Amino acid sequence: MTEVRFLAPPDFDRALAYQKYYLLGFEELGRVRYEGLPMTLRVVPGARAKIAAAYRLKRGAEHGHVGRYVAGGIRFAVDAHDRREVRDEDALAWADVYFKSNRWPGHEYDAKVRPLVNGNGLLDRGTIARLRRLREAPKEVDVAYVSNVWGGREHSLRVFERLARLDCTKDLLAIFPEGFPAAEDEANMARLRDQGVPVTREPVAPAELWRRLARARLVPFRAGKHLCFSWRTLDLLAMGACIVFDALPPPRWPVPLEPGVHVADCGIARPEDTEAAAETEYDKVLAEIERLLAAPDEQRALRESAGRYFDEHAAPARVAAYALRTISGVPSKSATSTVTSSPTR
Repeated sequence: MTEVRFLAPPDFDRALAYQKYYLLGFEELGRVRYEGLPMTLRVVPGARAKIAAAYRLKRGAEHGHVGRYVAGGIRFAVDAHDRREVRDEDALAWADVYFKSNRWPGHEYDAKVRPLVNGNGLLDRGTIARLRRLREAPKEVDVAYVSNVWGGREHSLRVFERLARLDCTKDLLAIFPEGFPAAEDEANMARLRDQGVPVTREPVAPAELWRRLARARLVPFRAGKHLCFSWRTLDLLAMGACIVFDALPPPRWPVPLEPGVHVADCGIARPEDTEAAAETEYDKVLAEIERLLAAPDEQRALRESAGRYFDEHAAPARVAAYALRTISGVPSKSATSTVTSSPTR
């Protein structure tokens, strides 16, 4: 049985949930020993309950975007931050292997930085089982797109406007979270309403969101903040959705998501600053979705491949197994050097 030690920071806040997905995987493979947690958390069994208790504590300001672990004498870190840059240089110096969930090809990294699936801290074993059952949901609408309108707002607005033009059955909903100038929000909401897109200020509960997306033949999707793979990527893979990226996010996981194999890609040329692409780029959304709507066999193949990808490469235990395989044979206190990365396949 593999034992993994999780070295909790001395003071932390609710962002510790960024490590939850990986902790679930290590628990499935063996024993996880939690070190540095307050007694109130040490007596709580399992990662899911510990993270929930950490939320209630609301401790300190140390974030859990980067977790530190030890297994078999090898020190490794898991960086689950959205940005491409290494989040914690101290953890990089400390670790023998540093896993980066949003690792970009072509970005300069230390040789010890390896790719990793971006785990969803909102999922647990029960919700993953629910998502897998949704693979059998009947397809009742052609397109479902329920999305926040925040980072890269103009890009999101243009995607909604193109989807509204589709001549098919649609379930669209633009969610405007609080925190942006009220006048700007009102103008953007009116802009979408004029195109027939429903808007709301209220978030959609996960169970309802998953139900709506699972009933769609095609699920358009976008990159998260900083062009990362957002947490919802794992939801959609687990439910076996036919995912249609407006633009495939730049990060690459250990087994990359491949357009035409696991997902579809409209191919919008998005700037790295997350701003909108040229107006004509958004016509690619219409073209790709109309093409896929006329290709039910391809839709079915992409749905099956997405579910298979999750089961083989992205479920918690599979992510944990990859991490443990990667560190096996790595000498402790390994030498480091700086290299230019290339896509890992």
